[in-house]
Amino acid sequence: MGVGLSIFITKYEFDDNQIDFDFKEIPCVEVHASSKLFKGKVAGGESLLHIGDGKIISGMDDGRVMELDIKKNTVKTLFKTENSRPLGMRRIKKKEPIIRNGDLVENIPIVFLDDFAYSAKRHMVYITEASLKYGVHEILDLYLHGGRHGRIITVDLNTKEIGVLSQKFVFPNGIEISKDENFLLINEENRFQTHKYDLNSNIFTTIATFPAYLDNIRRDSGDGYWVAAIMVNFRHPYYLEKYTMLRALASLLGKLNIISIYSILQDHGSFVHIDENGKIDKCFYSNSGMAFNHVSELLEHNGFLYAGSYCPKVDYIAQIKI
Repeated sequence: MGVGLSIFITKYEFDDNQIDFDFKEIPCVEVHASSKLFKGKVAGGESLLHIGDGKIISGMDDGRVMELDIKKNTVKTLFKTENSRPLGMRRIKKKEPIIRNGDLVENIPIVFLDDFAYSAKRHMVYITEASLKYGVHEILDLYLHGGRHGRIITVDLNTKEIGVLSQKFVFPNGIEISKDENFLLINEENRFQTHKYDLNSNIFTTIATFPAYLDNIRRDSGDGYWVAAIMVNFRHPYYLEKYTMLRALASLLGKLNIISIYSILQDHGSFVHIDENGKIDKCFYSNSGMAFNHVSELLEHNGFLYAGSYCPKVDYIAQIKI
């Protein structure tokens, strides 16, 4: 695919100041059980897209993109990607690839495309690139080493122009556009923050800091948003920066397939509901991951939440009544 390069939006770069958590009392509800759909038929269904008639499209850890039928509790493999991991699922009226890993943006190759949001009104796609240094199969290194290698890429579907909206993120992950398509919400996973970008004024604002790693963010049926929180962590994302040898050892063990990011994370599930200004009004969790585990995305549909997980050992999609 040919790539045209242009910068058509004012760049914004975050400063290097450390950010402390602003802890507040958050009323949380423990969920003890859920309906575990497609048990044993899926593995790591990270992102969920409802396509109508009770059917969901989801990408698996092994590269499969599957159609999940809630009514019939059946699954069907649509296709399988090679050496990749299907992540953010969206509906968009475009069949050909928009942009791929390996394409150049500002003369820098894309390494790790993560999630994207689509604006029909603006004919724009906004994409999180999790890292310029580590790929999708190097998640452990991304957690261990941190670094401001992430950026937000923009694609104009009319002109095919590609640019960089913002950069120097520490693992930008989920991204969502508002119902009126006037602003974006972006989860910066390894800084535990949600940012708001006003598409009219081109102003970035940090609206929330959480005691958790943040994965995808999706709109609810109203004007709020569901945020997947991977695990509780009260330490700064660079908590291993003083332990160079420890980081190097963990990285080596990961490359030797002795450990993985999944083997060192605790079994736990949590997610929150926020308004457009980042205020939390609902919080749900499952100790030991009994009801839902390692949640990566929430889909709200017909009075239920469906929880996806990036973790391959989670072999179901959790259905929670709300």
